[in-house]
Amino acid sequence: MQYSTIIRKKDKGYQYIITYKDDENKWKTKSKQGYDLNKTGKELAQAEMDTAVAKLKKEVENPIDPSLKDITFEKFTEMYIGHVKIYRTANTIISYQTVMARFSGLNDIEMNKITLMDVQSIVDKMTIEGLNPNTVQDYIRKLNVFFNAAIDEYELITKSPTKKVKFNSPKVDKNKRALNISEEEVILKEIKNKIYHLIILIALKCGLRIGEIIGLTWSNIDLENAVIKVNQQWKKLATGEYGFGTLKTKKSYREVPIPATLICEFKSFKKVENINGRVFNSKNTTSVVNIMNYTLKKYNITLHELRHTYGTKLLANGMDPQTVAELLGHDVQETYRSYSHVNNDMRKRAAELINNFL
Repeated sequence: MQYSTIIRKKDKGYQYIITYKDDENKWKTKSKQGYDLNKTGKELAQAEMDTAVAKLKKEVENPIDPSLKDITFEKFTEMYIGHVKIYRTANTIISYQTVMARFSGLNDIEMNKITLMDVQSIVDKMTIEGLNPNTVQDYIRKLNVFFNAAIDEYELITKSPTKKVKFNSPKVDKNKRALNISEEEVILKEIKNKIYHLIILIALKCGLRIGEIIGLTWSNIDLENAVIKVNQQWKKLATGEYGFGTLKTKKSYREVPIPATLICEFKSFKKVENINGRVFNSKNTTSVVNIMNYTLKKYNITLHELRHTYGTKLLANGMDPQTVAELLGHDVQETYRSYSHVNNDMRKRAAELINNFL
């Protein structure tokens, strides 16, 4: 890019001027003034001018595709989703489409003209409507996917208008609870349905996620060695159909010991005929979660809290966090965050022991 620069005094301050040829070979000028008339002001003018030059070079030497130059938010997000659909799961695509609907107020605005206030007004509206701060944060995080693509992949914009968006701090679920032994016994005694009963047992005794449970086949369950090989889950695929798919993360691939009490349940349940070798014949996980949470509502606990009970019991009984993380398919940091209440209790007990013998 052909250009020249100068920093000069103007109106009791410093001003920088950049003269350059654009991508159409036309001379243009960019300037900014108002910097303090001292050494610090001149250094700031120089730094901001250098940044402006770098930005102009990028724009001139890597011009925007003419077909994308005035593209609106709606057209860009539709194009982007159409592109990534072959690389993302069906649930991820659905979540992107949900975000598009939530931020439909941006639809007719060109991508390079969307401002912080455009985004902030929509976020403010969601907050006034009483949307959960965790949900709002998730929407903004997914909205960033679109703007980051516009910056890094398509070079339509140079910065994201979401960078300084304000929203309420996400709520930390401090009330997530774990069942005690007597509560477990009551639930297992009262829920007679064999399928529901076994799902609850697997969550309580092995800590599997619901998708992992519904995705179990009998070939995953090694009763002789008392271990479950977790290597797939039942989820919505890119085709829109439910089927076997990959797990949440690399750490989710694991082997989990089967307690003796659960082995007997598996042997009894195996006598029931199953299609394609699956343990459960459920068509989708969403309906299972809804049914199970409705069933567990009277006990004031959710299906996910059964898995939480598993992790809590392991830590509370002295298992090291690294092993607990491996059994849950977590990383250690996530385990510390999710079970900080248990670690606090363990520290209190340790302090009591120390006081007793030191």
